[in-house]
Amino acid sequence: MKTYAKGFRAEREILNFLNSRGLSCVRQASSGGHVSPVDIVAIKNGLILGLECKNHVRKPKLAKDQLERFNSWCKNAGAIGFLAWRNSGQWLFLRISDAEQGNYEDGRWIKMDNLLSAFGIE
Repeated sequence: MKTYAKGFRAEREILNFLNSRGLSCVRQASSGGHVSPVDIVAIKNGLILGLECKNHVRKPKLAKDQLERFNSWCKNAGAIGFLAWRNSGQWLFLRISDAEQGNYEDGRWIKMDNLLSAFGIE
């Protein structure tokens, strides 16, 4: 499967799932982050999440310039940024602050249900 199609399908999957949990979601179509460093914006009751989605077998890492643009976007939008990784059929999330510090260790990644629970989303 082509990389773009694989990524698009993963982004649509997470968008539909978050939407089913009551979040208002939009997908930014900008392959490679040239227009916007954020793939998905999810909002609920003033909570704004910015997600950069990856669908890789190996743990993804963002380049320094991409991290800087992502962090800047989140600050401007008042959003909480996460690197979202689809691996073996499950979604895991890493805070952008952890990615900036190079903390990509397994224990830093948050499961989808734990992330939603932390924000009071059922």
